[in-house]
Amino acid sequence: MKIGLIGAGLMGHGMAVNLLAAGHELHVVAHRNREPIEDLVSRGALEAPSPAAMAAQVDVVVLCVTGTPAAQRVIDELKPALRSGMLVVDITTNTSGGPEAFSSALAELGVTYVEAPVTGGAQQAREGVLGAIVGCDTDLPQDARDVLSCFCRQIEQFGPAGAGARAKLVSNFLALGTAALVIETFRKARALGVDWRKLYELAQHGSGKSVGLDRIVGGAIAGDFKGYKFSVDNCVKDLSYFSELAQQNACESDLLAALLGVFSSAASDGYGDRMISELLDPDLSRG
Repeated sequence: MKIGLIGAGLMGHGMAVNLLAAGHELHVVAHRNREPIEDLVSRGALEAPSPAAMAAQVDVVVLCVTGTPAAQRVIDELKPALRSGMLVVDITTNTSGGPEAFSSALAELGVTYVEAPVTGGAQQAREGVLGAIVGCDTDLPQDARDVLSCFCRQIEQFGPAGAGARAKLVSNFLALGTAALVIETFRKARALGVDWRKLYELAQHGSGKSVGLDRIVGGAIAGDFKGYKFSVDNCVKDLSYFSELAQQNACESDLLAALLGVFSSAASDGYGDRMISELLDPDLSRG
């Protein structure tokens, strides 16, 4: 297939490498960081000067951008070049209502919209073992499944457009809640003089074992505080989306408010662009 990818960042780069490895013709558009684009071009990708120019050359467009406002801007840029029968696969973590609006607008052009936010991080994207949380107003088209299977181990459709966003935000609540608890636990362990390595190794044998624990503490023990490659600002964005969704559906919780407060406070302290695992770094001097 001829596939265009917009958003070759931490996640998108790994997805792109797997699309190329599967033999697809891949077109990419640069944003701020040239390094991943240059790497992909060296692997055989074709660089386009703009989203519209890229869309004119492909049959499928994959979006992996920072949030709903960015996805809206890109879709607006794509629209003049989109053709009936094309497919847009949106990996973005969107706010509730975003995918429904995108699907409706693109359907007027004869374009199928598939939302497919994913579980997993940059490493899982490189390894091709992400999980796709799908929402689509039809049964998932085979072309979309073929694209997603290049970098996803499991693909599940939760319902029409919008269902994927809701499931993704619930999933992120679980993941970020776990991460926050891990960070707070090992801060307290430091304050109380509890040996990190011994605590971490013992946790592997109990119910505290988790992927979040491994990503955050596994590297931190050796002095690498960037193991969980998800920024504080992204935590605030995703938890804010989930808070809005919870308010709309009268299912707010004190825990959600507290969790959003933890990461919002870190962002206010100037750590918004840091990986959340860096909140354990003693050089950040957070309590």
